[in-house]
Amino acid sequence: MSIIRWEAVAEPSDRYPRCHCSALWELNNGDLIVGYYAGEDEARPDAAVVIARRTPGANAFTSLQNIADTPGKPEGNAIFFQNDAGRFICVYGTMHGILEGKAGPGVRWVTCDLRMKHSDDNGSTWSDVEMIEPELGHVPHSKPIRLGSREWLFGTEYKDAHTKMWKSDDDGATWRVIGSVPGEPNQHPTLIRRDDGSILALLRPSGKHPNVLKSVSQDGGKTWSDAEVTDLPCPHAAIDAVKLADGRVVLVWNDNPERRRNPLTVAISEDDGETWSARRNLQWGEGSFHYPAVIQSRSGNLHITFTNNRVTIDHVELTPDWITGSGGDLSLWEGSGSARRWS
Repeated sequence: MSIIRWEAVAEPSDRYPRCHCSALWELNNGDLIVGYYAGEDEARPDAAVVIARRTPGANAFTSLQNIADTPGKPEGNAIFFQNDAGRFICVYGTMHGILEGKAGPGVRWVTCDLRMKHSDDNGSTWSDVEMIEPELGHVPHSKPIRLGSREWLFGTEYKDAHTKMWKSDDDGATWRVIGSVPGEPNQHPTLIRRDDGSILALLRPSGKHPNVLKSVSQDGGKTWSDAEVTDLPCPHAAIDAVKLADGRVVLVWNDNPERRRNPLTVAISEDDGETWSARRNLQWGEGSFHYPAVIQSRSGNLHITFTNNRVTIDHVELTPDWITGSGGDLSLWEGSGSARRWS
């Protein structure tokens, strides 16, 4: 069976009854780290960045560890990566504006700064906050990609509806904006380095078109082609992608042109993200299965996390050949409470 496991990372608790926006990283020691924000709800003052880990051979994730929790202010989306020196870095935002009311100028996500913490012991302890950008309006989502031995690149949703690209030349110690994605309004890029050296950005739409967008950079992220509409439906929800060791690209997103954030679909590309030769729904049914994250571990397996109705972050491990038709599906989701385990 090519779906190996499906589990909730953590069950709801009094401290963390709601959760959203997961991120994944496999540490140098083999630990799988899942991070997300959790608390009373999105944009609630007690929302904190938490992580859980699964050590090699373990049967479950550890208890949640609170790594960022500004008193009275909600933490937002977080991304993670480990550099060549072994430093584990979390980049995230903290909201400073109005938390109630319709999202817009001065309300919720456009009021996030951009900050980071680091750990030199694989996430057991964390540094004090280091500010990347105090100006409000940046929201990260997908993991950085490596451009060189000490070069990293990631993108943020920005308040002007055009993604900003952030680069580090010193293994994540400092960051600067080097580019912006023009064209169709866009946000939350997931980045793929192509075989020809160009960088493909697949983007969440933030305009009128309910489709995944794409843009390409030929100069390491400094300049980008106009974001253009692809033929992949997307209900204005976050996406994530990863380039596999064999050169193929995997994309996870909600393949739905309507506002419903299901099904959760996985597709594979044989041509660096130009076309998608196979796709398969990972989860569907009533509810929302959204904001995915995906990596390929050293074992070759795919690890996917996603928000299950904002009650749990679910983790699925599967082999890439499942996308092309090998192995059974997850059970149809029919509940509205805690995630069920697959067997």
